[in-house]
Amino acid sequence: MATVRPPKIWIAVILGIFLQPFVFLYVNRPRLFWPYLLAALVVAAVDWYLVLGLHLLFSLICPLHACWIIRRGKSLQPRRWYSRVWVVIGFYLGLMLGVMLVRAFLYEPYAVPSASMHPTLVEGDVVIVQKWGFAQGALFGHALPGAEAVAPERLQRGEVYVFYPAERDELYVKRLMALPGDVIAITEHGVVINGERLTSQRLSDTDSLSLYAETAEGESYRIQYLKDAPPRETRTFRVPEGRYFFLGDNRDNSDDSRHWGSVPAERIVGEVVAVVPN
Repeated sequence: MATVRPPKIWIAVILGIFLQPFVFLYVNRPRLFWPYLLAALVVAAVDWYLVLGLHLLFSLICPLHACWIIRRGKSLQPRRWYSRVWVVIGFYLGLMLGVMLVRAFLYEPYAVPSASMHPTLVEGDVVIVQKWGFAQGALFGHALPGAEAVAPERLQRGEVYVFYPAERDELYVKRLMALPGDVIAITEHGVVINGERLTSQRLSDTDSLSLYAETAEGESYRIQYLKDAPPRETRTFRVPEGRYFFLGDNRDNSDDSRHWGSVPAERIVGEVVAVVPN
């Protein structure tokens, strides 16, 4: 049912600054709301990736545009149900709740912090992590209570995962190399799992590193070794039940399970399913 109460400029200014595109519902312009909302989402993604602060422009543009619409409109212009302030705020809170639930339980982006996954991932790359089916629910980097188990079929040797090492609160991204019960040996000539050496093929050489294609469980990926690294001593690890062994693809420059041990299943956040290059 339409009403004839005109929108108030001071309310439009507040909504435009804090709720941005949602102010166009308040001033009864839904055809402007949708393109502004799409633009705001794109800008938010760019800001998260490049840290430019472009979203601040919307805090200026949205209230100014809304006030211009009010000034030009008729004082008793009919307004629809969605133009009520409480409805506008409800829509905004609903969208924010939806985004939080998606990030908590379905997909969440993370920025790669170091060179330990070269050449697969480089510093500044953004990885999209699929979290459904994993025990370690996390929202904006904080663990959620109630997660106790992980579906074993979600954890495949050769895939890349995001996790918290035991007794550490910092997120890591590494490649899963050994499963519960496996015996893994890191040797001068490659990785040996349960007595079987993973196949690897040299791809290229530079003055500083050698690039290889390694294959695990049919999954092929690239790894690198640094030519000036000290000789690698053979080290053997047995992975306990309920734990997983991770390595970085930059084998001579990675803080991984060789240093802090295997990772409990309940500390694994999710699998990397997409990469946005830096």
